[in-house]
Amino acid sequence: MNTVKIDKYFKGMVAHRGLSGIETENTINAFLAAANRSYFGIECDVHASRDGKIIISHDDTLLRLGMLNVYLPSFRYDEIRKFTLIDRKSGNLSDNLTLPLLSEFLLICKTYKKHGFVELKQNLSNENVESVIDEIYKYQMVENISIISFNDKYLTYIKKTHPELALYLLTAEMSEKHFDFCEKHHINLDIHHDKLDENVIKRMHLIGLKVAVWTVDDKDTAEKLIKMGVDFITSNILE
Repeated sequence: MNTVKIDKYFKGMVAHRGLSGIETENTINAFLAAANRSYFGIECDVHASRDGKIIISHDDTLLRLGMLNVYLPSFRYDEIRKFTLIDRKSGNLSDNLTLPLLSEFLLICKTYKKHGFVELKQNLSNENVESVIDEIYKYQMVENISIISFNDKYLTYIKKTHPELALYLLTAEMSEKHFDFCEKHHINLDIHHDKLDENVIKRMHLIGLKVAVWTVDDKDTAEKLIKMGVDFITSNILE
């Protein structure tokens, strides 16, 4: 199995949770598969373990990826590391697949010169958010990381405390409220592709902000979005 190639002149493709159309999402395997391809960026999702480690997982349980109904924030990371995940290729649990740390993701992005998009999931404390930022600074990735979130409180907090970081508001819809928020705080937009039109892109670009879209796995749709002028496209399989 391989990726689906699209417009070769577009340089804004982002691998959603790594190359999750082939490898198990948000794992080292998925990140390395993306890192070894032409993607501009790689996206991941982060939660915090009970002992404050920043772990990579979209869900806050392992019910979907590991067949375990365990609430991840209630476990220490040394316990979480023992839980195995389902290999997307075989459909079986694999001892080689576990939840990685944010630090491992950052090291891959730095080594392979990829831009990282880090999604802050719900129920993070300000201390957890600061731990994410500390890791970004530790790996000297400030200019090569964008923080994305549906939670506008995270974004306004980071904008106030760390204005040098690139931020994106994740949203499944677009309204004047969303536009006003982005304009007021100078925060970029990351929107579901079905809710986007050329007018939104033009308005955002006129005030110096970028527009990313999620999650596009159809080649024709992606190429239409490129013609509309989007800056980034997040995909599970398109490259």
